[in-house]
Amino acid sequence: MSQPKPTRPKGPSWTRRMRLWLEPGMGVKRFVFAAIAAALFGTVALVAGALWVLADARAAIALPLEAILVSDGWRRWGGWITGTGAFLGVLGSVVAIAGLNRSLLSNWMRRPSEAAVVLHRRLQLSRGPKIVAFGGGTGLSTLLRGLRTRSSNLTAVVTVADDGGSSGRLREAFGMPAPGDLSDCLAALSDDEQEVGRLMEYRFTRGDLLEGHTFGNLLITTLSEVEGDIARASRALNRLLDIAGAVWPVTSEPVALIAEKAEGVTVRGESHIATAPGRVQRLRIEPKDPPVVPEVLEAIENADLIVLGPGSLYTSVVAPLLLPDVQVALRETTTPIVFVCNIMTEAGETDTMNVEDHVTAIREHLGRSPDVVIVNDEAIDALILDSYRGEEAEVVTFDRKALKELDVEALTASMLGVGPYAQHDPERLAEVVTSLARRIRSGEGMA
Repeated sequence: MSQPKPTRPKGPSWTRRMRLWLEPGMGVKRFVFAAIAAALFGTVALVAGALWVLADARAAIALPLEAILVSDGWRRWGGWITGTGAFLGVLGSVVAIAGLNRSLLSNWMRRPSEAAVVLHRRLQLSRGPKIVAFGGGTGLSTLLRGLRTRSSNLTAVVTVADDGGSSGRLREAFGMPAPGDLSDCLAALSDDEQEVGRLMEYRFTRGDLLEGHTFGNLLITTLSEVEGDIARASRALNRLLDIAGAVWPVTSEPVALIAEKAEGVTVRGESHIATAPGRVQRLRIEPKDPPVVPEVLEAIENADLIVLGPGSLYTSVVAPLLLPDVQVALRETTTPIVFVCNIMTEAGETDTMNVEDHVTAIREHLGRSPDVVIVNDEAIDALILDSYRGEEAEVVTFDRKALKELDVEALTASMLGVGPYAQHDPERLAEVVTSLARRIRSGEGMA
């Protein structure tokens, strides 16, 4: 039996698209009114010119017009006729301008009739809060996926210390920072995430040299070779993918993570940290003072809100905070810093740690505490908890009073995502973060 053809979701109606052109902030009404005023001015000028040319025969024109204007029919229907004429004139001007736009945009857009929808959406997103998010892995991608529908003023600052899998192989072969987390974040901020993500995450399963690599990692590596380094490659990708903001590596040089665990055990390399038993006591990087990508410091300076996480506390959240220039910028900024705490602990990294322990770890590595910590307060299904116990993971608990003593405000919300994992829902988390950013920007504070 033949499968039904997939149907494209219906977009806004024709009347809705036309109304969008005239909504506040679109910057179109002024030009529509200017076009109508110019047409009226031109019409009056043409009539005056005709009367001037036909000066000697003016009576031949004026008398029939006067006869019409004093007739019973004109007294009865004149208002309707002029009103209808004015309406048709305005409507014709709007339709003509819309048609001109469609004609001009047809070479750049697949569906130029939806230009008003696209423009309106972009204008709305451009007014969104300026949010800078630090992290890596699945957690940061989750946050970005929700934020991109609320603002286009987003900056993702990504750790580049991964040394395992495809990223590790490319890092070793080309002497470059790990590209994997960059690839995930670029896909998450793309309007065509499904298509871009499917392409960026495609993993080659054959070919001696390509097997195990993702297309996204190879693309970033190729651009790094062409442009000179991974920072310039990121600039090119931010333009090419037309994403809702920008994604930057925290540094353009490869760095290694070194973790100190209990009983003086030292573990080198991100991919090995979680495999060694026990929580991380201290994390550092080599080299100690790599250069920070300039756009990262600029984004911190202009941000309305700075977000740390969610993600693995040490290998995703703390790692990009270890660069001295980043630490100075975050310690000196007056912009509020928010920490999104993981829902579950991670074996070999945050064993038995509660929310207060997470905050303390950030303070010890960064030199300041976050101003707010966002914590999920939704109950987790027992079956999900059982599966995590097999991984020696447990729910991250918190004590509001203890956080208050650390001078950190706790913001709780129901943010559990759907599925077999205890992870944040992108939309719910993004709503909490953007609501907080709007309150701060409007001067209402964080309460």
